[in-house]
Amino acid sequence: MTKVLVVDDTPDMVRLIRKVVEDQGHDVLEADNGPAALAIVAAERPDVILLDVMMPGMDGIEVLRRLKSDDRFRPIPVILVTANGEDRDVIDGLDRGAHDYVTKPFKREILAARVRSAARSKEDHDRLLEVNRQLQAEIAERERMQRELARAQKLEAIGRLAAGIAHEINTPAQYLGDNTRFLQEAFGDVDRLLGSFERLLEAAKQGTLTDELVNEVDRAVRDADLDYLTAEVPKAIGQSLEGIEHVASIVRAMKEFSHPGSGHKTAVDLNRAIQSTLTVSRGEWKYVADLVTDFDPDLPLVPCLPGDFNQVILNLVVNAAHAIADVVGDAPTGKGTLTVHTRRDGDWAEIRVEDTGTGIPEGIRDNVFDHFFTTKEVGKGTGQGLAIAHAIVVKKHGGTITFDTEVGKGTTFIVRLPVNDPTQPEEAERPGAAAGVSSSADPPISFPLGAGHSHGLGG
Repeated sequence: MTKVLVVDDTPDMVRLIRKVVEDQGHDVLEADNGPAALAIVAAERPDVILLDVMMPGMDGIEVLRRLKSDDRFRPIPVILVTANGEDRDVIDGLDRGAHDYVTKPFKREILAARVRSAARSKEDHDRLLEVNRQLQAEIAERERMQRELARAQKLEAIGRLAAGIAHEINTPAQYLGDNTRFLQEAFGDVDRLLGSFERLLEAAKQGTLTDELVNEVDRAVRDADLDYLTAEVPKAIGQSLEGIEHVASIVRAMKEFSHPGSGHKTAVDLNRAIQSTLTVSRGEWKYVADLVTDFDPDLPLVPCLPGDFNQVILNLVVNAAHAIADVVGDAPTGKGTLTVHTRRDGDWAEIRVEDTGTGIPEGIRDNVFDHFFTTKEVGKGTGQGLAIAHAIVVKKHGGTITFDTEVGKGTTFIVRLPVNDPTQPEEAERPGAAAGVSSSADPPISFPLGAGHSHGLGG
């Protein structure tokens, strides 16, 4: 039930207003001065206030000013009750936020109508507050779900990469093991040969050298096959060192790719970050595509969230690999091409991930960055990859992500990140310290023809 506070220092006027208000089915609270009215408002939170302007001590305009200066009470509609000829007070009160006014003497019907109007206004305000609260809760829940989806997508990516990384490490590990066993056997042959030489040397010193001992050493030399060992041992050592460096490079790339970061933007070498991501994702593309990189050596350090940036590149590379796979299929020969470019374009760092896939059909281009949109078979994609990439680039970095595509030829995804944060002092080009990044509204997405996927989107 609506609560109406009547504030007037004249008892007869209070009784008259109470009668009108109660006939409308509202509860009535009373105050005969300004301080008492403010105390009742604080305690009872009425829905409507009927406020006399002319009161001794604190007048109605002052009560109104205090109500409207307090965020807790500002939404309460206030109807000023004035005497004829108080136009200045009415104007002042309306300027200070009064909802309406009535003049004495008033008609019951007019007063009742204005109280109803004020009550509806308060109900509408309260309803809007509740809707806003629900929307805020829904937004918070949606953001939570998006964070969970992003984490799930990252775990999915890590799981997908694990097999490829294991294979990449297993290959050098295999020949490391083979070479180590070969060197172990070679060392045994050499050790036996050295033993024969040691006995030959001792006999020569003692003057007891015999033909039998010489023949033994000769057999040991033939058995050891020194020419073979001299040729193959250096090769085995070189291959082993290469294998160790290959494994070390994969481990370094994994460490850089998966580094959690501090949650703050830091100045990042994008070329190195991209190369690390290409290394850990090699198992995704090496069977279907030849990799071409064209990195701008003068690209400055760019402020970004390293882990999130790596996720964007991974999503684009995996999408490109899947698009190329749709073209080359299971053919034993012939691969597509995956090309990654970087360059500086004024105040922007630009990354292009280009594939020779099937291109994106015109009918789905508007949906590419939508959550849960995918053209992959059930179980092969969540529809989150490009949506997450878009959110990271646009919302977290103030950048843009667009694409050029031509059906039958391929797609190029174009990521642009601001090089400098305009709110911070300009940083050095290469050896700079951590830098922030400006934010911007979501940019429009352009779809000019050029090069992309018709399959494998949204993984």
